Amino acid sequence: MYIGLTGFMASGKGEAAETLKKLGFNYCSLSDVVREEATAQGLKNTRENLIKIGNELRAKNGAFYFAKKIAEKVSAKSDKDWVIDGIRNPKETKELYKLAGFKLIGLSAKPETIIERILSRKREGDSITKEQILEKLDTEKGVGQPEDGQQVAKCLNMADFLIVNEGTKEELQSKINHFVNLLNGIERPNFHEVFMGIAYAWAERSTCLRRKVGAVIAKESQQLTAGYNGAPKGLAHCKDLGGCLREKLGIPSGQRHEICRGTHAEQNAITQAAKFGINIDGGTLYCNTHPCTICTKMIINAGIKKVVYDSDYDDELSKQILGEQKELEIIRYEGLRPRQIHQMVN
Repeated sequence: MYIGLTGFMASGKGEAAETLKKLGFNYCSLSDVVREEATAQGLKNTRENLIKIGNELRAKNGAFYFAKKIAEKVSAKSDKDWVIDGIRNPKETKELYKLAGFKLIGLSAKPETIIERILSRKREGDSITKEQILEKLDTEKGVGQPEDGQQVAKCLNMADFLIVNEGTKEELQSKINHFVNLLNGIERPNFHEVFMGIAYAWAERSTCLRRKVGAVIAKESQQLTAGYNGAPKGLAHCKDLGGCLREKLGIPSGQRHEICRGTHAEQNAITQAAKFGINIDGGTLYCNTHPCTICTKMIINAGIKKVVYDSDYDDELSKQILGEQKELEIIRYEGLRPRQIHQMVN
């Protein structure tokens, strides 16, 4: 079994690796290749030097270079289970997926949590101010970086299992154990994973030309209603009218929601409940995207108590409203990625 780790600094990759090692996995890192090169050049193994040399090696040999080297190493010892750390570019991920049964765990945390951890651990080579940490975090995300450089945010989107590491070491260990037990057939997907998988399945019905979104409302471990984004019933879809009106008008994502023929997935899930007389008060809404301002107001007034979302959406007013209210809990999804859920079901 091959399990890869990707994630931002101070998101818990080291602890995840230790947990897997305790489960019998052998450890290696793509950074080993970079460290060897840094040592050969007589440079200290600081984060800055490793990033610089890593980008240079990728530019010279291809973004998949480190992954190819490590894949050769672990393939020679295929009788062992391996945890492969230090994955920072999508091409590295694609190269490692050539290993039979390879799975990728992605770890993330809020910027505030990352800043607190780095400032408190006082590790040599760490940034010492909030501004420096945020700058390095942007670098890891891929801001201003070449395509073959660090692109951790894109790697997280390719993960088979997502972990939002905001809790204790014990909670992180429990999440890692859950994933390994899923792979070994010991555990079943939890309800968060199942309902998010269903939300993604409904998103496949979307007719939106910009973003496919699906939503599910559940209560007491039962699905109540669902929806996807697209034109109202009986009306022509945007593709039948020559394209997206918002695109034609140059309206950025997250703004001027009223200029759109489509109804959002969350809105459709709520109106379906109203149509069929289904009580969604106190329910949980699962959506593959963070709700917009309009959806947020509807969700609050519908009495929904929790929203679980998978990907972010650039709508500052929505986040401002959510920060002001206390009735609705909104959490970032973590667990099996939908494609993995569907594979297990099939």
